[in-house]
Amino acid sequence: MDNFEIIPVTDATLPLVQHLRYRVYCAEKQFAMKGADHESRLLRDEADLLGETFALFDGADLVSSAQVIPVHASEASERFRVFDLGSVLAEGESCVVVSKLVTAPERRGSKTLGPVMRAVLDYVARNKHRYIAILAEAQMREFYGSMGFDIRKEGIDAPPFGTVSLMVFDMQDDRHTSGKSLAGWMFKSIFAR
Repeated sequence: MDNFEIIPVTDATLPLVQHLRYRVYCAEKQFAMKGADHESRLLRDEADLLGETFALFDGADLVSSAQVIPVHASEASERFRVFDLGSVLAEGESCVVVSKLVTAPERRGSKTLGPVMRAVLDYVARNKHRYIAILAEAQMREFYGSMGFDIRKEGIDAPPFGTVSLMVFDMQDDRHTSGKSLAGWMFKSIFAR
Protein backbone atom coordinates (compact mmCIF):
# COMPACT_ATOMS: atom_id res chain seq x y z
CA MET A 1 0.00 0.00 0.00
CA ASP A 2 1.23 3.48 -0.87
CA ASN A 3 1.93 5.92 1.93
CA PHE A 4 2.32 9.11 -0.12
CA GLU A 5 3.31 12.45 1.35
CA ILE A 6 4.14 15.48 -0.77
CA ILE A 7 6.25 18.20 0.80
CA PRO A 8 7.95 21.42 -0.25
CA VAL A 9 11.65 20.81 -0.75
CA THR A 10 14.00 22.32 1.85
CA ASP A 11 17.79 22.56 2.02
CA ALA A 12 17.71 19.21 3.83
CA THR A 13 15.73 17.37 1.12
CA LEU A 14 17.17 19.14 -1.95
CA PRO A 15 20.10 16.67 -2.32
CA LEU A 16 17.58 13.79 -2.49
CA VAL A 17 15.74 15.57 -5.32
CA GLN A 18 19.01 16.35 -7.10
CA HIS A 19 19.96 12.66 -6.86
CA LEU A 20 16.61 11.57 -8.34
CA ARG A 21 17.10 14.01 -11.22
CA TYR A 22 20.58 12.57 -11.77
CA ARG A 23 19.17 9.02 -11.82
CA VAL A 24 16.55 9.92 -14.43
CA TYR A 25 18.32 12.42 -16.69
CA CYS A 26 21.98 11.35 -16.51
CA ALA A 27 21.95 7.63 -15.66
CA GLU A 28 18.72 6.43 -17.31
CA LYS A 29 18.33 8.79 -20.28
CA GLN A 30 22.08 9.41 -20.71
CA PHE A 31 21.59 13.16 -21.18
CA ALA A 32 24.63 15.42 -20.90
CA MET A 33 23.25 17.91 -18.39
CA LYS A 34 24.77 21.14 -17.13
CA GLY A 35 25.20 20.87 -13.36
CA ALA A 36 25.72 17.10 -13.33
CA ASP A 37 28.10 16.01 -10.58
CA HIS A 38 29.03 12.47 -11.55
CA GLU A 39 31.10 11.86 -8.43
CA SER A 40 28.29 12.59 -5.97
CA ARG A 41 25.58 11.61 -8.50
CA LEU A 42 23.65 14.85 -8.14
CA LEU A 43 22.13 17.08 -10.81
CA ARG A 44 22.29 20.63 -9.51
CA ASP A 45 20.52 23.51 -11.21
CA GLU A 46 20.64 27.26 -10.60
CA ALA A 47 16.84 27.27 -11.06
CA ASP A 48 16.54 25.46 -7.72
CA LEU A 49 16.58 28.95 -6.22
CA LEU A 50 13.51 29.94 -8.27
CA GLY A 51 9.92 29.04 -7.53
CA GLU A 52 9.12 26.04 -5.39
CA THR A 53 9.98 22.36 -5.68
CA PHE A 54 7.77 19.56 -4.41
CA ALA A 55 8.95 16.09 -3.41
CA LEU A 56 6.66 13.08 -3.29
CA PHE A 57 7.67 10.44 -0.76
CA ASP A 58 6.26 6.97 -0.30
CA GLY A 59 7.26 6.29 3.28
CA ALA A 60 11.00 7.02 3.35
CA ASP A 61 11.47 6.73 -0.43
CA LEU A 62 11.54 9.77 -2.71
CA VAL A 63 9.53 8.71 -5.77
CA SER A 64 8.88 11.95 -7.68
CA SER A 65 9.51 15.68 -7.73
CA ALA A 66 8.54 18.74 -9.74
CA GLN A 67 9.47 22.39 -9.74
CA VAL A 68 7.04 25.27 -10.34
CA ILE A 69 8.36 28.68 -11.38
CA PRO A 70 6.21 31.80 -11.99
CA VAL A 71 7.24 33.47 -15.28
CA HIS A 72 5.89 36.59 -17.00
CA ALA A 73 5.45 36.02 -20.73
CA SER A 74 6.97 39.37 -21.71
CA GLU A 75 9.86 39.10 -19.25
CA ALA A 76 10.92 35.49 -19.77
CA SER A 77 14.62 35.14 -19.16
CA GLU A 78 16.93 33.21 -21.46
CA ARG A 79 16.27 30.12 -19.34
CA PHE A 80 12.60 30.12 -20.41
CA ARG A 81 12.99 31.39 -23.99
CA VAL A 82 12.39 27.86 -25.36
CA PHE A 83 8.79 28.09 -24.06
CA ASP A 84 8.14 31.10 -26.35
CA LEU A 85 5.46 32.24 -23.91
CA GLY A 86 4.99 35.58 -25.66
CA SER A 87 3.51 33.74 -28.66
CA VAL A 88 0.81 31.97 -26.62
CA LEU A 89 -0.01 34.37 -23.79
CA ALA A 90 -1.20 37.97 -24.00
CA GLU A 91 1.07 40.86 -23.11
CA GLY A 92 1.39 41.18 -19.34
CA GLU A 93 0.13 37.68 -18.59
CA SER A 94 2.13 35.23 -16.55
CA CYS A 95 2.12 31.51 -16.05
CA VAL A 96 3.67 28.89 -13.84
CA VAL A 97 6.26 26.78 -15.64
CA VAL A 98 6.48 23.17 -14.50
CA SER A 99 10.09 22.08 -14.72
CA LYS A 100 12.14 19.03 -13.83
CA LEU A 101 9.18 16.73 -13.29
CA VAL A 102 10.89 13.40 -12.61
CA THR A 103 9.73 10.07 -11.24
CA ALA A 104 11.85 7.12 -10.21
CA PRO A 105 11.79 4.63 -13.11
CA GLU A 106 10.34 1.83 -10.99
CA ARG A 107 7.48 4.07 -9.75
CA ARG A 108 6.14 5.68 -12.93
CA GLY A 109 2.39 5.88 -13.42
CA SER A 110 -0.74 7.79 -12.52
CA LYS A 111 -0.48 6.83 -8.84
CA THR A 112 2.55 9.12 -8.53
CA LEU A 113 1.57 11.79 -11.05
CA GLY A 114 -1.79 12.43 -9.34
CA PRO A 115 -0.33 13.76 -6.06
CA VAL A 116 2.29 15.81 -7.94
CA MET A 117 -0.41 17.31 -10.18
CA ARG A 118 -2.50 18.16 -7.11
CA ALA A 119 0.48 20.01 -5.56
CA VAL A 120 1.08 21.95 -8.78
CA LEU A 121 -2.60 22.92 -9.15
CA ASP A 122 -2.82 23.86 -5.48
CA TYR A 123 0.28 26.09 -5.80
CA VAL A 124 -1.18 27.78 -8.90
CA ALA A 125 -4.60 28.35 -7.30
CA ARG A 126 -3.15 29.51 -3.97
CA ASN A 127 -0.93 32.07 -5.71
CA LYS A 128 -3.74 33.18 -8.04
CA HIS A 129 -2.05 32.28 -11.32
CA ARG A 130 -4.16 31.39 -14.34
CA TYR A 131 -1.89 29.37 -16.64
CA ILE A 132 0.47 26.43 -16.29
CA ALA A 133 3.01 25.71 -19.04
CA ILE A 134 4.98 22.53 -19.57
CA LEU A 135 7.21 21.20 -22.33
CA ALA A 136 5.93 17.71 -23.03
CA GLU A 137 7.89 14.90 -24.60
CA ALA A 138 5.90 12.79 -27.10
CA GLN A 139 5.18 9.98 -24.61
CA MET A 140 3.65 12.42 -22.08
CA ARG A 141 1.36 14.43 -24.40
CA GLU A 142 -1.57 12.06 -24.04
CA PHE A 143 -1.42 12.14 -20.23
CA TYR A 144 -1.21 15.94 -20.07
CA GLY A 145 -3.98 16.19 -22.66
CA SER A 146 -6.21 13.97 -20.52
CA MET A 147 -5.58 16.28 -17.57
CA GLY A 148 -6.74 19.29 -19.64
CA PHE A 149 -3.51 20.73 -21.03
CA ASP A 150 -3.82 22.00 -24.62
CA ILE A 151 -1.01 21.87 -27.15
CA ARG A 152 -0.16 25.44 -28.06
CA LYS A 153 3.01 24.85 -30.07
CA GLU A 154 4.62 21.72 -31.51
CA GLY A 155 8.03 20.83 -32.88
CA ILE A 156 10.09 22.77 -30.32
CA ASP A 157 13.74 21.72 -30.28
CA ALA A 158 14.70 21.47 -26.59
CA PRO A 159 18.09 19.80 -26.18
CA PRO A 160 18.78 17.34 -24.63
CA PHE A 161 15.10 16.35 -24.44
CA GLY A 162 14.57 16.34 -28.21
CA THR A 163 11.46 17.65 -29.90
CA VAL A 164 8.74 18.67 -27.45
CA SER A 165 5.36 20.40 -27.44
CA LEU A 166 4.38 23.42 -25.38
CA MET A 167 1.21 22.52 -23.48
CA VAL A 168 -0.78 25.04 -21.47
CA PHE A 169 -3.41 24.54 -18.76
CA ASP A 170 -5.94 27.35 -18.16
CA MET A 171 -7.27 27.31 -14.58
CA GLN A 172 -10.39 29.23 -15.75
CA ASP A 173 -11.28 26.79 -18.55
CA ASP A 174 -14.88 25.62 -18.14
CA ARG A 175 -13.80 21.98 -18.60
CA HIS A 176 -11.97 22.22 -15.26
CA THR A 177 -14.28 24.48 -13.29
CA SER A 178 -17.30 22.31 -14.23
CA GLY A 179 -15.48 19.06 -13.46
CA LYS A 180 -15.60 17.79 -17.07
CA SER A 181 -11.82 17.38 -17.45
CA LEU A 182 -9.88 14.74 -15.58
CA ALA A 183 -8.14 17.44 -13.51
CA GLY A 184 -11.44 19.18 -12.79
CA TRP A 185 -12.99 15.89 -11.67
CA MET A 186 -9.99 14.64 -9.65
CA PHE A 187 -9.26 17.95 -7.92
CA LYS A 188 -12.74 19.50 -7.54
CA SER A 189 -11.84 21.21 -4.27
CA ILE A 190 -9.08 23.23 -5.93
CA PHE A 191 -11.42 24.57 -8.63
CA ALA A 192 -14.22 25.26 -6.13
CA ARG A 193 -12.20 27.99 -4.38
